[in-house]
Amino acid sequence: MAKQGRHKNLFLNYKNLNIFPVELLKDEGLQFLERLYMKRNSLTTLPDNLAQKLPNLIELYLHSNNIIIIPEAIGNLARLQSLDLSNNALQMLCPEIGRLRSLRHLRLSNNQLKCLPPGKMRLFHNSSSLPNPD
Repeated sequence: MAKQGRHKNLFLNYKNLNIFPVELLKDEGLQFLERLYMKRNSLTTLPDNLAQKLPNLIELYLHSNNIIIIPEAIGNLARLQSLDLSNNALQMLCPEIGRLRSLRHLRLSNNQLKCLPPGKMRLFHNSSSLPNPD
């Protein structure tokens, strides 16, 4: 896909992706990637090594997929400031999401969340688009 130079943005919206493209994680070619746009696909999960292979992500847009679960390793995205998981099939959030110290915007609307991880409300207090408690 994108191998040369220091890519900052990658747009994979509307690609009918069912799984996360392993090509993105194969080598160090995208280690400088800061923004990943993958809206309106059919993803159900994310790879466990996402944070290891894309450590410089600042913005991750995954809305309008079918994501059921977020891997615990999401908490290792130390630079992540914006995470959009709206319009997915999330039923719960892993507690590790509380390790995202740089996170400023968290979008979780239109999921199937029943509750938020205990003790993580400090993280969500300044974030936007919290799920409705219904």
